[in-house]
Amino acid sequence: MKKYLKTRPLAAMLCAAALAVSLLAGCSPTSSGQDPAVPAGAGDAPSEASVQEASTQAKAEEAQEAEEKEAAPAARSASQAYVEAMGHGWNLGNSFDGVNTDEDEGDEGETAWGNPVVTRELLHAVREQGFDSIRIPLTLFRRYSTGADGQCVIDEEWLARYKEVVDWAVEEGFYVMVNIHHDSWIWLKYWDGDKASEEYVRFVQMWEQLAEYLKEEPEQVCFETINEPDFEGESDEEKQKKLDAINLAAYHAIRDRGGNNSSRMIVMPTLWTNHEKCGPLLDLVQGLEDDHIIATVHYYSEWVYSANLGVTGFDDPIDVTGDADEKTARKAADAALAMVHEAFTANGIGVVVGEYGLLGYDKGEGCNQPGEELKYYEYMNELARQYGLCLMFWDNGSGISRTDSGYPWKKPLVGELLHASMSGRSSCAAGLDTLYFNKETETDVEILLTLNGNRFQEIQGLSEGTDYTWDSGRETVTLKKDYINGLLAGQREYGVLKELVFCFDSGADWHQKLVRYGIPEFGEARGTAADGLVIPVSFRGAELRRMTAYADEERTGPNSDWCRYLEHSGSYFVDSQKETLTIDKSFFDQCAEGEIRFEAEFFDGQRAEFWLEKNGEQVRTYVGEPTGR
Repeated sequence: MKKYLKTRPLAAMLCAAALAVSLLAGCSPTSSGQDPAVPAGAGDAPSEASVQEASTQAKAEEAQEAEEKEAAPAARSASQAYVEAMGHGWNLGNSFDGVNTDEDEGDEGETAWGNPVVTRELLHAVREQGFDSIRIPLTLFRRYSTGADGQCVIDEEWLARYKEVVDWAVEEGFYVMVNIHHDSWIWLKYWDGDKASEEYVRFVQMWEQLAEYLKEEPEQVCFETINEPDFEGESDEEKQKKLDAINLAAYHAIRDRGGNNSSRMIVMPTLWTNHEKCGPLLDLVQGLEDDHIIATVHYYSEWVYSANLGVTGFDDPIDVTGDADEKTARKAADAALAMVHEAFTANGIGVVVGEYGLLGYDKGEGCNQPGEELKYYEYMNELARQYGLCLMFWDNGSGISRTDSGYPWKKPLVGELLHASMSGRSSCAAGLDTLYFNKETETDVEILLTLNGNRFQEIQGLSEGTDYTWDSGRETVTLKKDYINGLLAGQREYGVLKELVFCFDSGADWHQKLVRYGIPEFGEARGTAADGLVIPVSFRGAELRRMTAYADEERTGPNSDWCRYLEHSGSYFVDSQKETLTIDKSFFDQCAEGEIRFEAEFFDGQRAEFWLEKNGEQVRTYVGEPTGR
């Protein structure tokens, strides 16, 4: 690894050494910031005390220089500087990486997975929202032909269109990451490790053509070798050996193509882009002695929180087995990014988290609890700031709307939080972003805040002292009972009474909802296991937190052998507007026959039970009484 060390002026050290030997060295005291006036007796031999002082100073400065040299590679490598310039990133997902994998169907190109044709206006809107870098995934499957000589030739029209969008991004001021994407699992994963095999040869030829076609792109365009690499194999070691070969193949194909490729940043992934697989990539990069290489991992948090298998809070214990566990999604993020920093950044290798987000983000509006989702994004950006990483938000069309005028965020609070996180921290409630009431409250209600260094200012539209009070010492807002009861009296319907907006001197606003709820009622339904079962539910303002299914007191359904809870928006789906609860066919594929008891937990603390009977393909529900709080 080439080192980029901070060089320090040696004047002070030379001066101290000269003083220790003789004043004839002529070192001016101004070099250490002293008074330039020459004191009386300056021509006399130095005293023992002055010699000792000079020696001590020299040693201290030598020690300081050694410390700075130790820290310098991480702080000043070309790789790290590039990553820092990439700032905050965004993925143009499910566009150029979208592809009709069924070869009996026509290839619909960049619209294959439901997104519209990419426009320059979209890129401009993304740039205007503050993003500094953009990753443009590219799938080449079905976008190449094989000549009589066996040469893989990428479709010229497809390449030209892709380059057009890359050039738009460059002109908008983005750092751009070119990335071969779904080819990793469509065909490359089946490479047998032989460099004469068609998968390896095809991969090399693809990168030779890409590198040649884009060789004059400016340095703000970097090349990522492959997305989320995985290979068939008997062991992780065997798979890692294949990845090392693939990374090196792309590396040499790029470097050998000339133009700006001789010094272009090349981004290399760990196996599966997993943060726990850093070691082998570190060894590979250090062996190349090339300071224009960046490491990449992906991070979607802990699965049970990210996809919502009953762990809904960012700071909730990851307790899905029934055994106490101190691990939380926040602590997991701490450990993951610290691991990446220790492996790469501390060794002068910049790191791009090429994709981050939550797995439940695009599964359904209510999969992840909204406030707890925001806490995750806020903290991830803070960790990236601490460790000098570039985060790139994965957006496959579920984030920024690509069809609405102005390209707004589909979840506006997510957009506001991500934008605020580009410059600093945001504040939030320490607890849930929703307060539930089923009757008038007899006391004032306290909301503890996590300020993250900001100062609370106001609740929009409310009067401090009348509607609420603020205790800066305890960092607590107290809503007055008269204010809350007034809302309850003014609205008899179940649901949101008021969405309060907490404002701070910096960062995004925090939205706190007040909700009236009642006891939910489950209706009866009949259907088939193949189609899933849609159950009518009168939620009455209650919001479902998680569910468990039992057959003869044993858990049943997907993941039930290790997890207490079913997967939200996987085994079941909630539609609060239509007031339905759908039990998905995937649950019936893996559940027991006969009577199945469901335990449903709600965020307000209620628990309810309902029963389902599965008789072959026929399924039906019959309802029990909720147990209450």
